[in-house]
Amino acid sequence: MSHTSDILSDNQHYAAEPACPFATAEYETSCEFTMPSSSEKSRIIIAVDKISYLRDGWDGADAPSISAKVIENIKRIVDLCKNNDLIGWSIEPNINGTIFLRFNDAAISLGADKFSYYYKEGNKVFGKNKLSFSPNTVIDTIRMINYK
Repeated sequence: MSHTSDILSDNQHYAAEPACPFATAEYETSCEFTMPSSSEKSRIIIAVDKISYLRDGWDGADAPSISAKVIENIKRIVDLCKNNDLIGWSIEPNINGTIFLRFNDAAISLGADKFSYYYKEGNKVFGKNKLSFSPNTVIDTIRMINYK
C-alpha cells in the first residue's frame, strides 16, 4: 500500500487527503505525507488547511479556534511569497488564536490585524510586537530572518 497524498488543485491553493484511511490526530504518524520538496508553498497551505479545522478547546484546554481572518492572512502571505521564502519554515497554531511560523531560532506570530516576530542572533533576542499586518511586511520579515 502506498502512503502518498493526492493533491488536488483548488484555484491557487492545494488540499491533500491522506491515502491512509485509518490515520487520526492521535496516530498521525501511521501514514507518511510525501510532498515534492520544491513545493514549500503547497506544504504550508496543507498545514493551514488542517489548522483551519481546529475548534475551540483543540489543545485539550480552552484554546480558541484560529479565526477565518488569520487563516486568510496566512494564505495571502503564502500566495505572494516566492517558494524559496518558505524553505525550512514550519507552521503551527498558537493557544492564543494566532498562527506561529517558525524557522530555527525565530518565530512570527500572525493574528487578524497584527503580527509579532523574534529571532535569536548569538545570545541576543531581537524582535518587535504588535506590528500592523500587511502581507508584504510579513514577507519582508520572513526574508530578513532567512538571511540572518
